[in-house]
Amino acid sequence: MKRSRLKLFKTTSLTFSLIGIILILFTAGVFIYMGVTGVTSSISSTVDNSGSYDDLSVVKAQYTNVSSKYDSIKSAMSDSKDYGKKDTYNNGRLKLSEVNGLITEIEGDISRNQPKDQVNAKINQAKQLINEADEIYTSLGK
Repeated sequence: MKRSRLKLFKTTSLTFSLIGIILILFTAGVFIYMGVTGVTSSISSTVDNSGSYDDLSVVKAQYTNVSSKYDSIKSAMSDSKDYGKKDTYNNGRLKLSEVNGLITEIEGDISRNQPKDQVNAKINQAKQLINEADEIYTSLGK
């Protein structure tokens, strides 16, 4: 009787040990899978955002170009007595400030991995506002 209890105890102990080892391996496998998935999605989102970074740099360059045009006539506009031109100039400056805000939003959206469609829509909106500001500058005759 003692031998059968001892044999039963050994068998039960061995079974529990094997089940424990299997559970530990399974848990480790789940954590490894989660880690690999996280790294993979991080890499793919970085690759997806690289095009957005390129588009954003183009928008920033256009913004800097048009903004420098406005800066070059700032003193002339402030001294001007033509209130129509001043109003037009201020409208162009307002468009540029909207673009500056959009650029900040776009940078935040890219860093937060927002959907590419949303980022592209804001980039297109910024490009449109830059074009409008440039047309306003051209209409000022400078």
